[in-house]
Amino acid sequence: MKTIEWQYLIVSYLFLGGLSAGLYFVSALTELFRKDDDSAQEHIARLGALLASWPVMLGCTLLVFDLGHWYRAYKLFLHFRWESPMSIGSWLLMLFIGISLIYAYGWTSRDGREHFFGRLPRRLRFLGILNVDVAPWRRPLAIAGLPVSVGVAIYTGVLLGAVQSRPFWNTNLVAQLFLFSALSSGCALLILVLAMRSRKFEMYQFRSLYLLDVCFLTLEFFIVVPYFIHGELSVEAVRESLKLVLGGPFTMVFWVFLMGLGLVLPWAIEVREVVPLFLTHVQLLPRMGVATPSPAGASVSVVSELSALAPPANKLHFSRGWAVAAALLVLVGGVLVRYIFVFAGQMSAIR
Repeated sequence: MKTIEWQYLIVSYLFLGGLSAGLYFVSALTELFRKDDDSAQEHIARLGALLASWPVMLGCTLLVFDLGHWYRAYKLFLHFRWESPMSIGSWLLMLFIGISLIYAYGWTSRDGREHFFGRLPRRLRFLGILNVDVAPWRRPLAIAGLPVSVGVAIYTGVLLGAVQSRPFWNTNLVAQLFLFSALSSGCALLILVLAMRSRKFEMYQFRSLYLLDVCFLTLEFFIVVPYFIHGELSVEAVRESLKLVLGGPFTMVFWVFLMGLGLVLPWAIEVREVVPLFLTHVQLLPRMGVATPSPAGASVSVVSELSALAPPANKLHFSRGWAVAAALLVLVGGVLVRYIFVFAGQMSAIR
């Protein structure tokens, strides 16, 4: 009987790679649409930029050691092969790490750079040539890095889907599921860090992230549904593989912990916070630099009718506890997506 080759290090690598892609995507999107004088959205963009490169670098390190012969990892870059997802992914990861590091450097302050380069040993003082201001290039870097971050998030799913001998993976919906899970995880980590660090809560600061995350979680849910429809309409091997989560060993983990606690519950918590935004005069889109039409002059205004139902702004129920809970649940759900698909996919070839 075959054994399960990919273990928890691969699960960690897939999650961390997707997490970095999500952090960069949210940071770049915020940077592109924020107003220049919006300090709250600038803080989100800066935090995402500074965090984005670290998870993927840690994940790549775990992957190299999981290969067994870590000193041979350089051979992945000796030849580029279009037909190999591993080869494409390796170069894509290196490109993403490079862009994300430069993008993060663009968010460092002048005083911080002066302090860092000033403390270097004399032998390394030549690195002072790197003490340049990259801030004017932040938005071009955000534009350049957006498709690369999406590629990294999709690649973590393509890596599994390319193995046709595993029926549980044999659909392009896996890559789409991993994409939206990665973007949602990026939002969740930013919410978690902001909620734990911020002394004063800015409602629109968190609700912009909530709004994005609600969209990503909704899309994630609507990928799971066609995944099962596709499986049931596919060949016998694929239908059999679905039994792993439909009465098999992964049923509880998939439906209770992933779908229930990792998807539906945080979605409900975040919707609970987002809905009052549309029933009050808290303006999210103008804060993000997006113009909204005014209802003035209209004979019947849906906006005004909804505003009449709104609770007072000081009665909104945002809390640090709900923010932390929702973020942690989303992150756990992101890990469980990779765990279930890595292990169930390998078992689908054993059954």
